[in-house]
Amino acid sequence: MSLRTRKLTIACLQINAHWGTDVLSSIRHADALLEPFLQAPTAPCSSANRIRSGKKPDILVLPELAFTGYGFPSRTAIAPYLEPTGRGVSTQWAQRTAQGIGCHVIVGYPERPDGSSIVKDEGPIYNSAVVVGPSGTVLYNYRKHFLYEADEKWGASSGQDGFGSLDLKIKNSAELVSENENEMRIRVVLGLCMDLNPEKFEAPFTKFEFGNFAVTNKADVIVMPMAWLAFGQPESNNEKDVTDVQDIEDEPDWRTVHYWARRLTPVVSQYAQPEQRKTSSTIFVASNRCGIENGKITYAGSSCVMQFCNDASVQLVATLPKKSEGVLITDVSI
Repeated sequence: MSLRTRKLTIACLQINAHWGTDVLSSIRHADALLEPFLQAPTAPCSSANRIRSGKKPDILVLPELAFTGYGFPSRTAIAPYLEPTGRGVSTQWAQRTAQGIGCHVIVGYPERPDGSSIVKDEGPIYNSAVVVGPSGTVLYNYRKHFLYEADEKWGASSGQDGFGSLDLKIKNSAELVSENENEMRIRVVLGLCMDLNPEKFEAPFTKFEFGNFAVTNKADVIVMPMAWLAFGQPESNNEKDVTDVQDIEDEPDWRTVHYWARRLTPVVSQYAQPEQRKTSSTIFVASNRCGIENGKITYAGSSCVMQFCNDASVQLVATLPKKSEGVLITDVSI
């Protein structure tokens, strides 16, 4: 019996949201970037934002803390932006967008579970991502497992359930052996930014915690909303240092992209085993934010889609540049 060909259309929205700005303004900006998906285009879309006319994604991924910005200095600073679990403005936007496009939406947000105080330093709060299905149903809520120092500044707690894994049903998006089969099921492994790094930057580099989790859970698609800093990030508050980083030609931050691939070494290695544990490709989706925050924090952008192939090769399918906002959309096969 021949194997079915499973095709997916993946989209990443790369935006530049700053903490201290109006979240609803960030949401309106995201809507403007995604407008070609929400209505029938009358003309080919600009290549500047990587949208292809008439194409809609099966999965849309946004960055970590997508609409709030990332660099919060304290719990007090982030308090007005905290959202109830799977019910806040980010989730509501994801529900509306998922229904409007007819796709799955994954978006990062700052989570305040029921019972945690907004103002008082009481109860856990999390750096989270919500997964919403095409019908608008909340399917999964993931809490960042490995915290970055910036998360600790505003009091985030580590998600105690480990890295994320769930199955998604994708309808009418594949070439299938049977014409009667109108959906496929894919295994998605989910992490947030620092989850890809060694724990606390103290674990051995070759421990590959997240990469091994992806292999153990037989991931078809690895999804990572990010707020990943650029290589060469200036540590001083010197305005000239920031300007120098800004003036770099707007191409992908290749060192960052290569590093992401290295951190997924176990995903490559599984295909080089004498007895392969997995015959189909594995897709990696990084949706990163871009721009400069607080005048000193420079983000890497470079949202991308990679394909880890069953011949143990890695292909960069598509990527956005470092500085520019926009939408990446591409087809992949798994």
